Amino acid sequence: MTENIFVMANDIEIPVFCAFDKLVEIDDLKPNPKNPNQHPQEQIALLAHIIQEQGWRAPVTVSTLSGFVVRGHGRLMAAKLAGCEKVPVD
Repeated sequence: MTENIFVMANDIEIPVFCAFDKLVEIDDLKPNPKNPNQHPQEQIALLAHIIQEQGWRAPVTVSTLSGFVVRGHGRLMAAKLAGCEKVPVD
């Protein structure tokens, strides 16, 4: 039996459909300062809307060595915009 897992965003439950290791407080995640990818605000807003409507389909990946986000900077920014309290992390 699979347990339904949700993250909260502004009193709205957002389902998590992806595999992940744990749910982490969004303020505990550190974006990599050397991340070369730039995301336009329109893209972040669209991604926030998609996460709210369709749920989490991919986790944010954090390095066990540095503690920095190594994949999912856009998802992290979108989660902040959507008001998520926690995000799924690998």
